[in-house]
Amino acid sequence: MSEEAPEEGSNSTFDKMSIKEFDITDEFTSVSKDISCKDLAKNLLEVPRGAIFLLDENQTPVGAVTAREFLIATAKGMNLLEKAGEDLMNTNIMEVNVEDNISEVLLKISKYAPYAVVVKDVDGRFIGYFSPKDYHEALQKTGVI
Repeated sequence: MSEEAPEEGSNSTFDKMSIKEFDITDEFTSVSKDISCKDLAKNLLEVPRGAIFLLDENQTPVGAVTAREFLIATAKGMNLLEKAGEDLMNTNIMEVNVEDNISEVLLKISKYAPYAVVVKDVDGRFIGYFSPKDYHEALQKTGVI
């Protein structure tokens, strides 16, 4: 029996795994980037462990907000009653395609350390969020951890 066969089989499984094998439709919601911070906070309470993606007029994510952005804004002394979501959002977001190979996505995340990873379909439409939970699951499924 060749020692290469098992290694080859495990690599091919790893190579065929894509983003679509993860639950990318949970742990987020999306709103217009001009939403008031008060309404944004109400929305965030509905996804306490997730993120809110702020969309432009083309329904494209332009930033993300978690509780962390509210803490940063408060620490900076921002009057949140006078601000909109786009004043708080973190714009360090990475886009991946639902068909992208998971190993390539994990490498990109490791290299660029985005705040959030949005998933688009083959036509470029926003369809999901590759969350930290998904990232951890991907590391487990690929045998990295």
